[in-house]
Amino acid sequence: MTTALAEPDLIIRPCLPPFGGIFDLPGRETPVATHMPHAPFENLEEHLHEHLPHLHISYGFEIARHELEHLPESTHLEVVMAIKKEHRVDCNPIFVNRKNASEGECLKIGGEDVHWIHSEETARKATELFARTGRRLPEDMYFSGFLTSTPDERETRAYTREELFEAIGDGLLVEQHFQATWLEPREEPIDPYDVIIYLGSTDTRYHTFFRLPAIVPLGAS
Repeated sequence: MTTALAEPDLIIRPCLPPFGGIFDLPGRETPVATHMPHAPFENLEEHLHEHLPHLHISYGFEIARHELEHLPESTHLEVVMAIKKEHRVDCNPIFVNRKNASEGECLKIGGEDVHWIHSEETARKATELFARTGRRLPEDMYFSGFLTSTPDERETRAYTREELFEAIGDGLLVEQHFQATWLEPREEPIDPYDVIIYLGSTDTRYHTFFRLPAIVPLGAS
């Protein structure tokens, strides 16, 4: 499938986690789950979920087949998540091609694993676009934004049309994970709650919002 719009667009459609079992965590049936710190610890100070109770959030998305000329010349991928104001969230690489029940391979674009860096501007963009739909976040929630970055997560990373086309090919199905932890460290677990996620890219008009439920409705696929 290709986009028929006059301007280049990168079409990204959300879905439930397509693989399940990555990190030995629940799959499609529980995309939002509360966890205590995971062992073994890597003892990385910036990975708060290794040290604090956290909310593990997993979902999938699909990028349909695109013709080369229908892709933007250069773009960053964007992810934004609405979480509670007492929490902060961190974003993992994108996983593809389940090797076995508890492993996935990191998606590579342009020869590098896809990583993410916090972006206040992306959060503001999602907040404005969400408001245009006539909706507002609850008073106790805010949008936390991310852009694709270099593997060291120090600088943003845009992808060229050719790099995107090589990675997408005839389509791509992936899985992604977030961890929401306490902004001010606490030892108590985080109660699961529904989250709102935005997916888009910096140089195309296409974007989508979806609600990821703490409990998946019967019959969801």
